[in-house]
Amino acid sequence: MNFLLAIAVLGMALVSAVPALATPQLLTEAKKAGMPAKNCQYCHTIAMPKKESFKTDQLNDRGKWMMDEKGKKNSKDIKAEWLMDYPGGKEQK
Repeated sequence: MNFLLAIAVLGMALVSAVPALATPQLLTEAKKAGMPAKNCQYCHTIAMPKKESFKTDQLNDRGKWMMDEKGKKNSKDIKAEWLMDYPGGKEQK
């Protein structure tokens, strides 16, 4: 029983250590919120970011801001609604 508990705790620790990444669903939510997001490059500098090789230097200013917000809000996931608070004028949204 203790072995199963140890495996479960280890599994949860590993999952929580993985950074939250953008998903196609996040892009869809941004569009539904009225953001002019057309593709992944709304927040990333590369066209098709891969979860396995993700690096924060592959984020543009908006993506870096979203990661900062994730930290400030102590959130497990990035939320599309945060884009409404992205600084700058309408053209920056």
